[in-house]
Amino acid sequence: MTVFQSGLALEVRNLIAGYQDQVVLEGVSWQVPRGSLAAIIGPNGGGKSTLLKTAVGLLKPFSYDTLTLLGQSPKLGRKRTAYLPQREEVDWDFPITVLEVVLQGRLVRKGWRGRLCREDYAASRRALELFGLAGLEASQIGALSGGQRQRVFLARAVVQEADLILLDEPAAGLDAQTQHELADLFVDLCRQGKTIIAATHDLDCLTECFDQVLALNRRVLAAGEPSQVLTEAILEELFARHFPKVGAGGEVMVHES
Repeated sequence: MTVFQSGLALEVRNLIAGYQDQVVLEGVSWQVPRGSLAAIIGPNGGGKSTLLKTAVGLLKPFSYDTLTLLGQSPKLGRKRTAYLPQREEVDWDFPITVLEVVLQGRLVRKGWRGRLCREDYAASRRALELFGLAGLEASQIGALSGGQRQRVFLARAVVQEADLILLDEPAAGLDAQTQHELADLFVDLCRQGKTIIAATHDLDCLTECFDQVLALNRRVLAAGEPSQVLTEAILEELFARHFPKVGAGGEVMVHES
């Protein structure tokens, strides 16, 4: 019998998952405490996206011992979980406005049969203002910059009242300044009690603001604080020949093994 732990935002034990008959995750176990900022790092094809998609129910796992969101079954915990996919999985040409994207968060909260009311619109506009997007509510989502798009989806998560936010490569394609602004938003959300889990290649931001890191390549190579995981030995094993190394000043350098 599985015992749910309310102090954990995500718990997986011995998770085996993948696509059709192809195994991508092999016996993955990981725990993320509530209110933390956690990152998943690893090579392309190593299972970062698979882990996030399985956690929110977009992929059905092959088997597991435990899989919980916010101390509940995935089906129940999903209602208080927001998922932001990779940008290439989003149809940026779809004719939907910024405000309509954020309002989707209210519909998730209400249930898809719920009806939007005046307070839903007011809450969505407040969230847009909070993330510096006031005045853009009528813009088509694809017309925004990469950083603005990420802020829109974070606003949607806020109005959904999500306690757990999962992001797949949120910093991809963003310049350094925008990446750091995004990291600051993550820190602010965690201070408000949210839990952030991001699959990312941006190791610079990891050394600055993430509480814990999961090194994943089909299986768990390491998990813990950045200083414990971002070591030369672990990164070399994780990324093979081209591996990043964290310097004394926190900078990340790419080395050849």
